[in-house]
Amino acid sequence: MTTSPRRSGARTRSASALLAALALSASLAACGSDDETATDPAGASSTPSPSEPTTSPSESPSESPSEPPSESPYVPAGAEPIDVVGSAGVTEAVVIGATEGGGSPSTMAFALDTDRAVADFVADLAAGLPDQVAAVAADLRDRSPDATPYGAVVSTGCEPPRSVAIDAGEAGFQVVPALPKSTVQCLAPVTYVVLFAAPDA
Repeated sequence: MTTSPRRSGARTRSASALLAALALSASLAACGSDDETATDPAGASSTPSPSEPTTSPSESPSESPSEPPSESPYVPAGAEPIDVVGSAGVTEAVVIGATEGGGSPSTMAFALDTDRAVADFVADLAAGLPDQVAAVAADLRDRSPDATPYGAVVSTGCEPPRSVAIDAGEAGFQVVPALPKSTVQCLAPVTYVVLFAAPDA
């Protein structure tokens, strides 16, 4: 009767293997139902059922195209576009920032139409902002010779403004930032400068 212990050992091993396979299948099925992007390595060899999608998430027809529109706003190097509203007719502006960049926030925009005007505007700025402002102002002058570049130190803080309102006033352009309501704290404040070009009258 040597066959009886052998059979029970074989049954124990095959029962253990069957239980392990069932547990693995159940855990993979549970993972697949929670996250549709997970893949089952064993399922790679099986054929997909007709109900399974065959397109990747980036190919879904409901998403908007990833290509930017052909009329995208101009953004100089080192700057970020910012939303603009207001009565001045300015539709495009950029913001640049630097940690501990100095300067004092003001709602008044300064004309940056000459090298001297740029030098006066950046006199209180630091941490690379003077060079950035000068480069963006020169870029705006070259790009729009019939417009005047302007700049304003709009805020110092931990987060950039979300948008700006640029209005024409008696003394010139006023730039009012929409600052985020946040409790974010930073070790050193960041100075944010908004630059834009306004058409010459």
